[in-house]
Amino acid sequence: MAFKNPTSDDKQQQSDKHMEELCANIKVGDRCEVEPGAKRGTVKFVGRAEALGRGFWVGVQYDEPLGKHDGMVKGIRFFECPQGHGAIVRPEKVKVGDYPERDPFEEEEI
Repeated sequence: MAFKNPTSDDKQQQSDKHMEELCANIKVGDRCEVEPGAKRGTVKFVGRAEALGRGFWVGVQYDEPLGKHDGMVKGIRFFECPQGHGAIVRPEKVKVGDYPERDPFEEEEI
């Protein structure tokens, strides 16, 4: 029995399918945490963004000014948020769930 050697196109299709499956669980409006750095925010965009590269992307509005833009990248408006709060990342970097905004004045220790 001969095994087919996967081509780069096959690998890209598998990667696209994997990213699509990850995106199925990420919805606009979801609270999220983005790695690295455990940055918290709200999902503002989910989908393909060919201008950024093949595959799927997730746009996030961070709670704090930890981003790189205001939702516009390479002249394309993906979403709107305050300047410096926006990021577009690959879906494997995003975890959705109960990630409330951090209180910057909260004491680390009691």
